[in-house]
Amino acid sequence: MLPHLILIVLQIVGAIWGAQFIKSFIPPLPRSSFGGHDVDVFIWAILFAVIVFIIGFMGSIVLKGVRTPGAGALTLALVLALLIAALTLVPQVTQAVAGVGFRVPTLWWPLLGAIAGYFIKR
Repeated sequence: MLPHLILIVLQIVGAIWGAQFIKSFIPPLPRSSFGGHDVDVFIWAILFAVIVFIIGFMGSIVLKGVRTPGAGALTLALVLALLIAALTLVPQVTQAVAGVGFRVPTLWWPLLGAIAGYFIKR
């Protein structure tokens, strides 16, 4: 249990730092081309899913008791991250989540989806 908790913390910290570093080299997509929506969240979702998978793979080598992830873990992490990134574009969903009391920035939603997808299929 402890190696998995360590892995989750490493994935969160590594994905936030790594994605910010890599995203600094990618130009932002113009909002005017996509009806005023911020579609950069999909780029963030892809970056989060790949970084979570890479850290999970490296963590499986270093941490005892953590299995090596397969291609299914990457696929499901990517699908869930993109699906949740799409939910950030729906105002009713973001308002409903904010109304419940969760104050998580919408940029972090794909990160949570990537980590959940990684751990569902590993």
